[in-house]
Amino acid sequence: MDKEQQQRILDFLKISFNSDDTIHILAVAAMEHEKLERHQPLILKLRVALTFHEDQSINPYFDGTDMYVLLTPTEIQFAREEEWADGPPIMEGSPIELALGWVSQLNVPFYVSTEAHEAAHKERG
Repeated sequence: MDKEQQQRILDFLKISFNSDDTIHILAVAAMEHEKLERHQPLILKLRVALTFHEDQSINPYFDGTDMYVLLTPTEIQFAREEEWADGPPIMEGSPIELALGWVSQLNVPFYVSTEAHEAAHKERG
């Protein structure tokens, strides 16, 4: 996945989850889940950790889940929603110090917020 695709995914997540500017994305990793055919849509599994803005800072706890998106050269949309959209997140109310490590279990994150990076390093001591 190239940088342009990564940015498109990040922009899509921000539009989808942060319409009122209260959500803060901590980290995102992606893994190719299914490629239908060469030059055809790609289904990616995403692992997303997010939290809420509170005044000038962010909440010290995060929620996170795995989800799927369908990526084409011109579009991006959620996929396989029946597998992830309903129900509680996989990670719920966990300290943000753990967000980067949890997202990294899927793949090397292509996006890590400054806050997630700093919290992970503080956790390591």
